[in-house]
Amino acid sequence: MQLTGSMSSTEQVWHTGVPPPGLSSPTVVTPMMPMSPPAPGSPEDGSEKVSSPLECSICFTGYDNVFKTPKVLSCTHVFCLECLARLMAAQPAGESDDTIPCPLCRQPTPVPLTGAPALRTDQELLASLAPHLRKEEPVWMDGSKLCYRPPLPPSTSEPPTCICVDVGMSKPDTVNLPSPIPPRRRGILARCSYCSDWKRIVLISVLLIILFCFVLWPVQCVLKTGNLRCFTNSPPSSIIHQSTPSASPLNDN
Repeated sequence: MQLTGSMSSTEQVWHTGVPPPGLSSPTVVTPMMPMSPPAPGSPEDGSEKVSSPLECSICFTGYDNVFKTPKVLSCTHVFCLECLARLMAAQPAGESDDTIPCPLCRQPTPVPLTGAPALRTDQELLASLAPHLRKEEPVWMDGSKLCYRPPLPPSTSEPPTCICVDVGMSKPDTVNLPSPIPPRRRGILARCSYCSDWKRIVLISVLLIILFCFVLWPVQCVLKTGNLRCFTNSPPSSIIHQSTPSASPLNDN
């Protein structure tokens, strides 16, 4: 068997000679052709895209030291505080509120009484963030809200403000059905029943009557008679008493 080799700067090829028939030859091992590694990011790589260790694998948001603080579960999986708080709020009513299942392996993790903010923080991951994000800020639960009070500079006199994120999934317990339409009535009573402002109409009517009686009526009396007496009283009939001379007896002188 004859082996001849030719090598260039980029590849190496081995040529093997065929032995004559009838002669047995040992197995010839042909070296594999060296291949250049695929360029990073090429489709031949075959590697799947993996989320960055500095971002939450649920919301794919970068970690910080407030609402996106990295929290470690009992199974050592790390998620941000906001996603874990939303996961606790979305648990069915029958499940316990003092444990939280891991979104990846479903292993339960005990939750302190103060809620998700009291879970253990991944200090190693927090230390790999930007310098201004390495100090964990105090965050607490206020009902279904995550709250944080940013520090104010010493020179300001403004009252402290509180930033809250609602993580609850509140839904109405009962569905408000539309009220049934009452049957149509006939006549004036039907119109009054459909009038929702009947009290206002009655009040306006009373005020108009009072205005006419106490204001407009005296004014028109003054214009007609010159005084507030609208009806002129006729003067009483004078009774003339005529005195009749009394008959006196004549004295005969």
